[in-house]
Amino acid sequence: MTLSFRSMTPALFGVVSLLVVACKRTPAPATDAGAGAGVILPPRSSMDAGGVPRPGMVWIPAGTLRAGTPVERIPRVPDEELPGVPLEMGGFYIDTLPWPNEPGAIPTSNVTRDEAAALCATKGKRLCTELEWERACKGEGNGAYEYGDAYRAAACGTGVTAEEAARRPTGEHAQCKSSFGVSDMHGGVWEWTDSAWARGNKDSSLGVLRGGNAVAGELVGRCSNAIGRATTKKSPTMGLRCCAGAKNEAKVDLTLKGQPVIEQIGHLDELHDAWEPTLREAIGTAANHITRAYRWVPVPNEELLLIVGCNTVAPVTCSIAIARDGTSKSIVASAEIGRTTPDVLRLGDVRHLRVRGLDVRGTFGRDVTYVYGNVDVADVRRP
Repeated sequence: MTLSFRSMTPALFGVVSLLVVACKRTPAPATDAGAGAGVILPPRSSMDAGGVPRPGMVWIPAGTLRAGTPVERIPRVPDEELPGVPLEMGGFYIDTLPWPNEPGAIPTSNVTRDEAAALCATKGKRLCTELEWERACKGEGNGAYEYGDAYRAAACGTGVTAEEAARRPTGEHAQCKSSFGVSDMHGGVWEWTDSAWARGNKDSSLGVLRGGNAVAGELVGRCSNAIGRATTKKSPTMGLRCCAGAKNEAKVDLTLKGQPVIEQIGHLDELHDAWEPTLREAIGTAANHITRAYRWVPVPNEELLLIVGCNTVAPVTCSIAIARDGTSKSIVASAEIGRTTPDVLRLGDVRHLRVRGLDVRGTFGRDVTYVYGNVDVADVRRP
């Protein structure tokens, strides 16, 4: 069985200013969810109400942001994203389009973060925080993409190089708009935020950019995706968008847990009792007897089980299952692997494994690869 990671593609806009009057609300404190997840959220006494309309800006009402990507969704980057943490956000304004916030204009680029902040200040605005940016992108429904949960390359023109995308005028993709009415958040330039890259990296010189474009459109086109760059860096692919109103002080604070490793584990009887019902559905009679199991950490904040099971009645057949442990156990990939307990080998980078089995035709291998939350088991390869 092969589970493959899809490729990705394109987008830009339709100008509508949506002003929603939001009631004052006191936020609940943020909670941790998932391995290595954290949000720093100082208390706020009150939230802004959508006041006087600001031309060219959209009012984002107070509400709940599901920050990052839940562990059951792919693609995701567990060592760079929160795992769908519920976070109460106050209301704020955001530009409808990237700077200069004019329909049909080529977005401004080649600015450092300080230069981007200075441009916003000339209009009485400020840079957005990265979580404000994510909230504006995800909309009230907290979709993975501004247009919904399913990736559509054509909606924002994603899936092309950042260099090509940065030269596009705004307004080419009318469907590239969040439910709040914010446009062109992907498909064009990367946009500076005023947030620091707090992903287990103590280098305070790195700032966070959101949006943008890349050949890996399905991955990069997500509202939760981010990159960290030196705040003094300039690039033709890096621009800005402004916010206004009281700043949300919530910050990503992601602790990286677990060193990448593949290691054999014991306690197979306990493992069998816990996993047999789930394994039987995935690998059938091979779930009768767990012969070997491994703890697999392909990247920090992602821990998987690789379980080898064989039946006990001739002809013996064996299978592997890669599982994600937790309150709801789930199998993310499985495959047949011959008639004997296979060897599991690391191929350099721990994200790439080879399972070596034996059948009536002799030895063979099946590569197992981890890519942004997805596990792919390749077809049989023989010497």
